Amino acid sequence: CLDGEDFYGAYDAQDLAKAYSEELGVKTVPSLNIVYTEEKGYVTADIASDKELSIKKLSGTKFRQMLRAGEDIPEWFAFKSVVKVLRENS
Repeated sequence: CLDGEDFYGAYDAQDLAKAYSEELGVKTVPSLNIVYTEEKGYVTADIASDKELSIKKLSGTKFRQMLRAGEDIPEWFAFKSVVKVLRENS
């Protein structure tokens, strides 16, 4: 059932890659789970949770719908220059 919540945990893909990195012959580079909050802007998800900050979310599906419809994309989600290029090349 799709309910808008994340299907995988924030670090599940990284953990999986790390678990098989030797077998695959690759070295992983960890990435932090960064979120945008109304109060502090960009912070890690852990900090947002600890401080009970309001996290802003926009799913990839909603983003594509807004992009196709010509709606304004929040600047916390995508740079205006990126949105412009995506619209010009879609």
